[in-house]
Amino acid sequence: MSKYTRIKNGECSFTIKEDFDSVEKAANSSNEGTNAEVKIENIKLDFTTVKKEQDDGNKKSSTKADGQAKEKE
Repeated sequence: MSKYTRIKNGECSFTIKEDFDSVEKAANSSNEGTNAEVKIENIKLDFTTVKKEQDDGNKKSSTKADGQAKEKE
């Protein structure tokens, strides 16, 4: 069975809300807070692509089988 992956590309605006114990921790942008809430708005979809996954698990290839190259004798 083949599998396909859909990839959507676009732009959006987002807001992240995090809780902190102190103003010092909240002011430092490298700190991570608790109870993070993410809100995504203004989604603009630019384009979508669909790709088929390669399934090489059951394929066995040899020069005789697929004729890609000649064997040297």
